[in-house]
Amino acid sequence: TEIYYDFGYEAGCGKPDCSLNCDCSRFLEIWNLVFTQYNFDGKKYTELPKKNIDTGMGAERIIAVLEGKSSIFRTTLFKKILKKIQEISGKRLTSPGDDGFDTDANRAIRILADHIRAIYFLISDGVTPSNEGRGYILRRIIRRAVRFGKQIGINDYFINDIGMVVVNQYSPHYPGLSEKSRFAAKLVLDEEKRFTKTLKEGSRLLAEKISGIKDTGRDFLDPKDAFRLYETYGFPVELTTEILDENGLKLDHDKFEHYFRQHTEKSKKKTSFDKKIDKNLDLYRNLAKEIRVEFLGYEKDQANTVIEKIISSPDGGSTMLTEELSAGEKGEIILKDTVFYGEKGGQVGDPGIIRSKGGIFIVKDTQIPVENLFIHKGFVKEGKIKTGEEADIEVNNITRRDIRKNHTSTHLLHWALRNVFGDQLKQSGSFVSSDRFRFDYSIYDTPSGEQIEKVERLVNEKIQRDDPVRCFETTRDYAQQLGTIALFDEKYGKFVRIVETGNYSRELCGGLHVRRTGQIGLFIIISDSSIGANLRRIEAVTGMYAFNILKNKEGILESISENLEVDFKKVPETVKKLKEENIKISEELISLRVKISAGNILKVMKEEIDKEEYKIIYYNFSKDSAFSFLDIKSMGQVSDFLKDSFKNLKTFIALGNLNEGKPVIILSCTKDMVESGVDCGKLAREMGKIVKGGGGGRPDYAQLGGADPFSLDKAIEYAVSSVRKTAGLAK
Repeated sequence: TEIYYDFGYEAGCGKPDCSLNCDCSRFLEIWNLVFTQYNFDGKKYTELPKKNIDTGMGAERIIAVLEGKSSIFRTTLFKKILKKIQEISGKRLTSPGDDGFDTDANRAIRILADHIRAIYFLISDGVTPSNEGRGYILRRIIRRAVRFGKQIGINDYFINDIGMVVVNQYSPHYPGLSEKSRFAAKLVLDEEKRFTKTLKEGSRLLAEKISGIKDTGRDFLDPKDAFRLYETYGFPVELTTEILDENGLKLDHDKFEHYFRQHTEKSKKKTSFDKKIDKNLDLYRNLAKEIRVEFLGYEKDQANTVIEKIISSPDGGSTMLTEELSAGEKGEIILKDTVFYGEKGGQVGDPGIIRSKGGIFIVKDTQIPVENLFIHKGFVKEGKIKTGEEADIEVNNITRRDIRKNHTSTHLLHWALRNVFGDQLKQSGSFVSSDRFRFDYSIYDTPSGEQIEKVERLVNEKIQRDDPVRCFETTRDYAQQLGTIALFDEKYGKFVRIVETGNYSRELCGGLHVRRTGQIGLFIIISDSSIGANLRRIEAVTGMYAFNILKNKEGILESISENLEVDFKKVPETVKKLKEENIKISEELISLRVKISAGNILKVMKEEIDKEEYKIIYYNFSKDSAFSFLDIKSMGQVSDFLKDSFKNLKTFIALGNLNEGKPVIILSCTKDMVESGVDCGKLAREMGKIVKGGGGGRPDYAQLGGADPFSLDKAIEYAVSSVRKTAGLAK
């Protein structure tokens, strides 16, 4: 049952039948009571031995009662937020009977106030936008706020303006709001910018679809169209549903999910790293039921063991269990126990060698297709390999040493990145091989060159300190007490393995590592680049690979120094000077080419130009080998020169060329031509159809391009003919 507060007759609608179910503001539910009497097991209800009452009070609604307000949005909790919304949008919260009462605007204002407050509290609590879990809830709230802001006429980015009011009002009681305010502002602005673009494009297309649906008398949107909006424009299906509801239309969510599942399955197929493992998964699962391989590789690089199973895997042939493999044959070996690390956690699998009394098997890769089953993939180099035989196994020590260096370096890099950018930086993935490694991370700022250089320096400082690296197992609870970083939301068992570097880095990790950071030798970041929204990738090298890169760069610098005939210290200054001189010469050359091109056009068209009061100038540069090099920017400069030649009066210009075999055209005209009805932007859109492409622009200047190289003359002729008609000069 519920408890309501009655604000009195004067606060209501005045109707005789006004009651708790009335939509007016007289009654406000402030308390909810649940009488717990039964236990339901999914089939039947059983009376509880001890019955109870679960009670819940709405704290904000109690404040509304204490302040004599019939809505929480009219309390001091939201007063400053609503004032800011009104300041930005010009819209205020109204009541029935007020001038300009608007239920749609009221709804939008309430949603903005509620959502924007929630956004900043979620971020202060450590939530960041993502496509799953809490992060997706935050992303949806931000997107919904953007949409309702646009509905009440807010065209600029606005969430942070209102958000700062939330921070200032609530931070005395919730200090986390002010501590993360700068981070929150950057994060929110980034999300708002990207979704504003999505909203504009998606809303336009959805509005067209809704108009078409209403014209045909249907009451639903084709799920294929909803999925195209999602796949092509990133338009959330929740938003599509909400807009459809507002227009009295429906969406078949089951069919939409069907298309979504198909899309997901296709993506999985595209990203499958080893289709043979997928194909043989049933075989591996059956083997895992009878074999549990023990991994000895943390302590050993070689061991004596027994060959348990052999799988034949010839090129193009069927995969099957076999008793033996002969020289030259490819296959997979499963051992009783192994020192070979199977690819896992971003670290590649070990290569090496397996020797039995009858033959030698070269291991090219080691995989773990199912838990506790290690498969050693490779070929028989000589002799025969048989099941049941004892074997001496040894990993490639050089490769493993380099992998250890790189894996420990990922931990040092992670520590350094968080040291420079803060704890909000999250690792998103990694790949560790012997020659290099990559490290993916989420961040809401673009790192500067100086910051990346600082990260590189911090890692090398730790390497030079030769800090100890300790690996140990403990309980998951104790790992959490130590502040150990757990990545990727992985599921961990009761016991976990911690890799601890010095007293500053602790991460859960099952990979291989050096014993001291000094063994890494040298660390160099090769690149730091964007690989997605708020996602970046660092590629780096260590040890001799890093040394070789430095030597290669040194050789390049010496070569440049010799060619420029200057000391290597003066190379940057000399190159800068040469670049500036080159830019100056290029600009002078372009200016000269523009003048020559324009002069040539005036010469060719002199007779036609002199006859008319209106100067309609057109030229196809692709037919003139002397000027076929002109790109669309240069043609624009030619048009400016031509307009200046006629004192910017009564001039229209259409210039075309082929760039990389595709037609490009610029249209330009003087102000008086626009006043007489000429619209270059409209013309460009019409001509885009002729060249099988598109275009657009302003009334006085526009560009277009297409795919049909044979349509260039036809498109220019269309422009000239259209302008003649508009200006009353039709021939």
